[in-house]
Order: sequence, then structure tokens, then C-alpha cells
Amino acid sequence: MLALFDQYAWLFKSWRIVRYEQEGDTYLLQITAILIDDARLALKDYYFRDGQRKYADQWMSSDREMRRRWDNAPHWFDLDTAPHHVHIAGQELPEPPTINNLEDMFSFLAEHYQ
Repeated sequence: MLALFDQYAWLFKSWRIVRYEQEGDTYLLQITAILIDDARLALKDYYFRDGQRKYADQWMSSDREMRRRWDNAPHWFDLDTAPHHVHIAGQELPEPPTINNLEDMFSFLAEHYQ
């Protein structure tokens, strides 16, 4: 997973692991990053023993205004992709996500910044 930061190094001014814990196949990972335009990423990913995954990844402007947040909090059950959804700045209701992993997110960001 961290190899993606090397692959997309040009996107980042900096990044750091805030918290990482692993026991067997389970893990808790929190990363913060500053992008090339001073926008921020806050990434949280948890993988539990029972195979459940919880995540909340937020892309914010340099002044910390949310641009997008991808998460799987257990609400918005009317979406076909529930609990997975994306909040987009300026929209009241979330949408089904097209991104649900870091590789897809970094690819999306790379396309945005090119």
C-alpha cells in the first residue's frame, strides 16, 4: 500500500503515517498528506479480524474545506452501494463511489492534477 506513495510521489509535497498497528491480518492505518497544491488528504483504514473494513478518506482544500470524502459509515442505505458512498463538496446528498481503494484514489487525483 505504501508503495503507492512512491509511485505517485509527484502528487505529494509530504506525507506521514499518523498511526499504524498490525496484528496478523488486521490493521489500523492513518495517514495525512499534503498535495502539490497544498490540499490535504486524511486517510483512515481499518481491517478487522472478521473481514470487515472501515474507511474514511477525505480530500480537503488547503484551508481544510472538504472537496470529497469517501467512506463506508453505515448510513445512506438507499444507495445501491451502501454503505459505501462519497460526499462531494456543494452536494447535500452523497453519491455511489467510483473509488474504494488507495490505488483508484491516487489515479483519480493524478488525473485531476495533470
